[in-house]
Amino acid sequence: MGDCPKGVQENANLEECPNSPTADDSTVQALATPRSSMPTRFMTEESLPDRGGGYIWRKFLPAMFIYPMWLYIMVKQDAWSESFGTYYPLSLAMIPGSMIAGSTPLGGGVVAFPVTVLLIKLQPAQGRDFSLMIQSIGMAAASFLIMISKPHLCHVWLIVWSLLSAIGGMIFGFSIAIDGFVINIIYTTSIACFALAYMYRNMFMSRSSQEADCRRMVPSEAGALLTGGFDLQSNPIAAFFGKRLPAALTAGVCICGFYGGFLSAKLGSGADMLAYMFGVFVWNTSVPRGAELPDNMLTASSVLIMAGCSIAGAVLRSLSVGMSREVMLCWGACVPVVVIGAPVGSLVLTLKRTLFLRRCFYVLALIQFGTFGILKIKGNLLAWMCTLGAVLVQALYLVCHYVFVVHPRRHQAAEVQV
Repeated sequence: MGDCPKGVQENANLEECPNSPTADDSTVQALATPRSSMPTRFMTEESLPDRGGGYIWRKFLPAMFIYPMWLYIMVKQDAWSESFGTYYPLSLAMIPGSMIAGSTPLGGGVVAFPVTVLLIKLQPAQGRDFSLMIQSIGMAAASFLIMISKPHLCHVWLIVWSLLSAIGGMIFGFSIAIDGFVINIIYTTSIACFALAYMYRNMFMSRSSQEADCRRMVPSEAGALLTGGFDLQSNPIAAFFGKRLPAALTAGVCICGFYGGFLSAKLGSGADMLAYMFGVFVWNTSVPRGAELPDNMLTASSVLIMAGCSIAGAVLRSLSVGMSREVMLCWGACVPVVVIGAPVGSLVLTLKRTLFLRRCFYVLALIQFGTFGILKIKGNLLAWMCTLGAVLVQALYLVCHYVFVVHPRRHQAAEVQV
C-alpha cells in the first residue's frame, strides 16, 4: 500500500478481530476503494501480522543500548553497594510497576513515587525526579517497542498537541514551589480520580466501546472530522460546534496537556493520564459516530506522550538544578529492571494477565489512597474535604456520562441490531 492517499496511514499489525474478514480480504477491499471515496482517516483493524514478528531480539534493542551505558556509570561511580544495598526495594517494586505501566495508560511513576516517598523516605521532589528519570528509560523503551511493532496505534495528532502543551505545563510547574504536603494531596487525589475513571471505562463502557468495530477507520487529526465524510449531526455535541469542532478539540487537548504537564512536574506522572482521559471523555464523547479512538490507540499514544514528558523533565531538572545522589542511586538500582520490563511484558502478558494487572492497579490505587491518607493527610480536615470532594465530583461526572452518553448509545445500537 505504498501509494496510499494523503491522510491514510498503512496498517502493518493489529491483533485479530473476531468475525472480521482476513487480512488479504481487507487489503483487496482497501485497494478496490476509489481514491475519491477514501476519507482522511487511518485504519485500526486488528488482523495484520506484527512487524516485529519473528524478530524477538528487536524488542530488546533499548536494553542493548542502555545496559553498556548503565554499566559504565555504575562502575565509574562505584555505586553497586549503595544502589542495590540500600534501594533494592525499589528494584523489586518496579517489576510489577513496569508490568502495570505496560498494560494501563500509566507510567511507572505511579509505583515509583509512593515507594520512594513512603518506603524509601525521600522528599516528594526527589520522588518526582526519580519518577521522571526512570520513566525516561522504561517508557522510552516501551515507546520504541510500540513504534517498531505497532506504529498504527500512535495517534500523531494527539501525541504532538499533548506534548507541546505538556512541555509548557512542566516548565510552569517547575517554576513554582508547592509545599510537599500539598503535593502528597495532589498525588492522592489524582490517582484516586483516575482509578475511578479507568475502572468505569473498563467496566461500564466496554460493550459500547468502539473496539468491537475494529476494522473501521478513525480520523488521523481533528480536521479530518470535517473532511472525512463524518456526519456531525450524529452527535449533539459535534452538531453544536459544527465547523468549530476541530478548534474546540485542539483547545481541549491543549488544556488537558498543560495540566498533565503540570502534574508531571510535581508528581513525575500525569501527562499520560490526562491524554487518556481526554481521548475517552472529551474526544470520544464529542466526535461524530464512527470517529471514536479505540482504547488500545489511546493507551499506546499515552505511553509515547509520557515518555516524551519524562525525557524533557529529566533534562530540564538535570541541567537546571541537578539530581541528588539519592535519586541517581535509585535510578541505578532500577534501570536493569525497567529497560526490559516493556519487551518482557509484551511477550508474557496475555489478555487475562492484562486484566489481572488492571485489577491489581485498582487495588493498588485503593491501598495508596488509604496509606497516603493515614501517613500524610492524617487528621487534616480541610485536606480530606478537598480530596473526597474531588473524588465525589469525579463520581458524579461519571454517572452523568453514563446516563447521557453511554446508555443512549447502547440503546441506539440495540435498536439498529433489531
